[in-house]
Amino acid sequence: MNAALSAPINMKNVLLLAFYFPPRSHIASYRSGCFAKFLPENGWLPTVVCENWPPGRPDYDPDFVGKIPDEVAVHRVDNPVPRGFCQRFFLRKLAPYLWPHRAPLLWWRKARAQVLSLLAQKRFDAVWATSDPLTPWALAEEAAARAGIPWVADIRDSFNEQQHGSWYKRPLFAFQERRLAVRADRVVAVTRGVAQRLGKRIGRKIDVIYNGFDPTLFPQDPPAPSARFTIIYAGSLMLPLRNPAPVFAAIELCLQQKWIPADEIEIQFYGSDPRVIEQVFPRATGRIPLKVLPRIPHREVLRLLMASSVLLMLDNATERDVLPGKIGDYLGAGRPILAFPNAGGELSDILARTGTGVALSGMQEMAGQIRQWFTQWKSGRLLAGIRNEACIAPFSRRFGAQQLAGVLDEMAGSVKNRAA
Repeated sequence: MNAALSAPINMKNVLLLAFYFPPRSHIASYRSGCFAKFLPENGWLPTVVCENWPPGRPDYDPDFVGKIPDEVAVHRVDNPVPRGFCQRFFLRKLAPYLWPHRAPLLWWRKARAQVLSLLAQKRFDAVWATSDPLTPWALAEEAAARAGIPWVADIRDSFNEQQHGSWYKRPLFAFQERRLAVRADRVVAVTRGVAQRLGKRIGRKIDVIYNGFDPTLFPQDPPAPSARFTIIYAGSLMLPLRNPAPVFAAIELCLQQKWIPADEIEIQFYGSDPRVIEQVFPRATGRIPLKVLPRIPHREVLRLLMASSVLLMLDNATERDVLPGKIGDYLGAGRPILAFPNAGGELSDILARTGTGVALSGMQEMAGQIRQWFTQWKSGRLLAGIRNEACIAPFSRRFGAQQLAGVLDEMAGSVKNRAA
């Protein structure tokens, strides 16, 4: 924890509430961590309250978002494991139904005490809280009311718009999500589709700040291209929402038709469960040149993405406007993106607008595209295509922090005007 509680006089203070935060290597930590990293450049000094994630825990990556400024105070709150029959039964079985916006309840209690302590020590100008879980929103609502300041509800995954969590709990979480979103001063979503649909449900405009890539994390000197034509997928697999089997079949077709020699292509999956791959494509590693590799640190992932030939993106056809979190780093890596399937949603639109790749659904057309890219790679031609840098710019985490600072500035200005 950084001990300093004072901020430079010319900066405004924002209380940043996030369950996920670096050094936890989680896509949600990427968003909160980069806001904490870049907001000071835009006149806002964050004070963070988050879950503690000590060394030795799974997905621990101390360099996940690089260096967060020393002046950013980070208060890490332990998330106790429920002990005894009463806690395990009540907190795990009943509490999510009674208080879905406070789950996990033990962490909420400890985080609430930390937030109240900070409010007693320091004057904040705004609160930013991100979900899921909804717990940071519940903390933000109370903190903002106590301090008489505005708060932003940042929504990464919506219980109202996505098949998120258990079906029997989802309506309870969805109700609390709508209730808290209506009470927030501003609401921010990560995709246009979710912003539009949820905005209609709650009867208000929702801003959009995309997830993206941190340009400071990529290698300054581009790595040498892979010696083989390399297709990379970085991340876990969620069945049946994201199924790579048709892509594997397209690659197998390229091998069978001898369009691509087996010793000149390699497919690499990082962080996926080999059992899931075997489930959807039996004997996968014997049928295609596939390597299923363990999760690796974020900076190493970025280096491998830049050295690859093609980046594989698996979309969710049932949730057309939900963007996979890895889209940001893929855009920043500068390699062509093959998305499957073409759901006709926001991902397809982004790839078309940015000139960074294609979204396809048919096995034959995927095989044709892979064959075309391999031919270009074999002849030494660049595969990146015609990138529209102006359309890619909004996916920079630094740009996103500028957008959030603008939202915070507007809220703080409105409060000041009302006080006058």
